[in-house]
Amino acid sequence: MEKKFGFGVIGTGNIARFHAQCIDKIPNAKLLGVLSKTESRARQVAKDFNAPVFWDIEKLLSHSEIDIVCVCNESGLHAPTIDKIAKAGKNVLCEKPLETSVKKIDEIADRVKASGIQLGCVFQNRENPEYKKLKTYVESGSLGKILLCQTSINWYRPPSYYEDSWRGTLAMDGGAALINQGIHTVDLTLDLMGEVDQLSGFVDTLHHQIEGEDVAVAALKFKSGALGTLSAGTALFPGEPESITLYGTLGNVVFSGGKIISSTVDSIQEELNATVVDPGSGASDPMAISDQFHIATIEDFMNAVQHRRPPRVNIDQARKSVAVINAIYESKGNKVKFN
Repeated sequence: MEKKFGFGVIGTGNIARFHAQCIDKIPNAKLLGVLSKTESRARQVAKDFNAPVFWDIEKLLSHSEIDIVCVCNESGLHAPTIDKIAKAGKNVLCEKPLETSVKKIDEIADRVKASGIQLGCVFQNRENPEYKKLKTYVESGSLGKILLCQTSINWYRPPSYYEDSWRGTLAMDGGAALINQGIHTVDLTLDLMGEVDQLSGFVDTLHHQIEGEDVAVAALKFKSGALGTLSAGTALFPGEPESITLYGTLGNVVFSGGKIISSTVDSIQEELNATVVDPGSGASDPMAISDQFHIATIEDFMNAVQHRRPPRVNIDQARKSVAVINAIYESKGNKVKFN
């Protein structure tokens, strides 16, 4: 018998509303409360989702029927928010990044371990069937030994995106183009390629009036011996679909905009010719994404809580992309070696 789960959502911005929409579509999930600090948004959420709005986190967390709390507030507030949720004994599903630094993530890990709750992080693109197919090609050896990985998240956001917002601030965003937009594709790259041995990179703010970077590049050497390049930005008009291109000893494959678009490996290309998919990309519109992967992520976490198993993306998995991005910020063109 499927367990019924009560949900709370922290925040009423775009991604919080997206979580509320997804919860509404899951039969054994019910939204029981939303925490807001903006009155106009609160009224709209209450109307759209028929859920009570709370202005105090302690009152939300005292709701006995809430099992899982979705953390969708500013990235730099995730750690103190999760600390309060863990003390209340509620399970946490946190939007990416889990926090803005590995130090803060390690503090979260200590709190979660002590409390005994479950914590998952939302990297919904791992639920994309096209991505899962790509990973199967890599793991099965269809490409041979992987030699090179080229990753790009060359996106665009208009100046208005950053106006009167926490986005692009060091305190709340921890940076900008890499840790906010680019982190999803960095996560997929690490999931495909394994751990990084060393890297060097540059970040700069070349167009937007923000504290964080709007253009970034890095060169990576993976522990497997393969090499990699990374570019990212939110100043690269008009914005291109994010992409990962893998080159192996038997051929290459191009994954762009959430789908595999070409390969020089005959067996892969033959499959592509028979398949047409369009999962959407956030290249120029942050909300131009399908909800199916978020729904799958939430359902996976519900299952993990019910059966006391690790969620698809646990704290250790969520830490990896932040560690790499923190290292690129630290590099300033110098080599950063990982343990």
